[in-house]
Amino acid sequence: MDSIASPAAVLADARVRVGSLDDRLVTGFSDAELVDGLAAVQELKGQLSALEAELLAEADLRDLARKRLHWGSTADWFTHLAGLSRREGRRAVVHARQLVTERQRTLEALRRAEVSADQAGIICDAVDTLPSSPTLRARGEQALLDEGRQLDATELARTARHLADVVDPDRAKRRDEAALEREERAAHSGRFLAVTDDGAGGVRIKGAGSVEDGAVLRAALLPLTRPAPAVDPDTPGCQVETDPRDHGARMFDALVELAQHALDTERVPSSHGARPRLAITVDFQTLATGLGREPAAEATTDDGLRLSVAAVRRLACDAELIPVCLGTDGEVLDVGRLSRLITLVLWRALVARDRHCTFPGCTRPPVMCHAHHIIHWVDGGRTCLDNLVLVCGEHHRVLHHTPWQVRLNPDDRRPDYLPPARLTSQDAPGWIRYRPRRE
Repeated sequence: MDSIASPAAVLADARVRVGSLDDRLVTGFSDAELVDGLAAVQELKGQLSALEAELLAEADLRDLARKRLHWGSTADWFTHLAGLSRREGRRAVVHARQLVTERQRTLEALRRAEVSADQAGIICDAVDTLPSSPTLRARGEQALLDEGRQLDATELARTARHLADVVDPDRAKRRDEAALEREERAAHSGRFLAVTDDGAGGVRIKGAGSVEDGAVLRAALLPLTRPAPAVDPDTPGCQVETDPRDHGARMFDALVELAQHALDTERVPSSHGARPRLAITVDFQTLATGLGREPAAEATTDDGLRLSVAAVRRLACDAELIPVCLGTDGEVLDVGRLSRLITLVLWRALVARDRHCTFPGCTRPPVMCHAHHIIHWVDGGRTCLDNLVLVCGEHHRVLHHTPWQVRLNPDDRRPDYLPPARLTSQDAPGWIRYRPRRE
């Protein structure tokens, strides 16, 4: 009996067949051939997407990316392999797992081209938001599959937003303690908080947690949101209880005040050998000519947020700052010192040079990173800027326990990474140059 051909061999044959169309001018096809050809492409894309999901889920189950290919995760490897964005790469892995283990009906519909890959992803995401009841989720999946045969991805996404109301109309009426406790545990396990640069001089704060978590936050913040008394301009010295800030502004100010109080009282964990302080990276020209006078000039905090130099000056009034000055080519000119500990100075210089985790595809901020010795100190490597790179904890382990290599590029003194060889015999991998995230 002939052995079953490998996926790569079968797909290679398919590529040859499809390649036979390369030499034909599409202008020579009839109207019917164009329409039928596009329809056939969608059917083939459905089959390939389903096969990709199965292969990717199995590769993830075997942990091939870490154990055999020496990447930090399946998502990191597949993002690089498929040329995706990091968000798309992570979503592809998550959806592959769901399609193979939980959403098999959606996988079969994708294989039959009854839904597209985009629609399958929408279904996976929407069903994942439902309560964990298998019956409820199966009902939701079938409802979206029925709609997906008639709607495009945009309309299906709009329908998916109301999926809970359609498949679980009595959800709002359930108030028994057991169900509430399960929901609270699930909400707490999915907790997160993100503070991100909005690209317009500010930040966006987004988060989620359990009702209990919210109660703790409210208990801490609400006492600080009392309207501040304002001076009546017509009656000097007289204060009235009017505050121009709305409730949202007062809650934000309370959160900042609470964080500042924690820093002032030194009740927060230490970081890289010192209690947390605000580190500001700014180029020398801006510092010399723009401090407080150039609104457009910018500086960068330790975790990648952008500040105007005027904002740096305001923070310097009541926050402990560490200025890190850069030259015109981004080289470290000077590092402000808070102590004689060389480790702290080197850390600030390393952050100023590398900005975030330098491993390919990763942009975790410095507060989540370690300083990695390119040549280990046991092997004679020096603890100096030219022998250090900034990497997050996950990729630090990758560098220590896999064949990945790192060096400083001789031209710009920024990290280059050399991946390990593939499992199969292919061209030797080349060095991947580090590109810092654009501010």
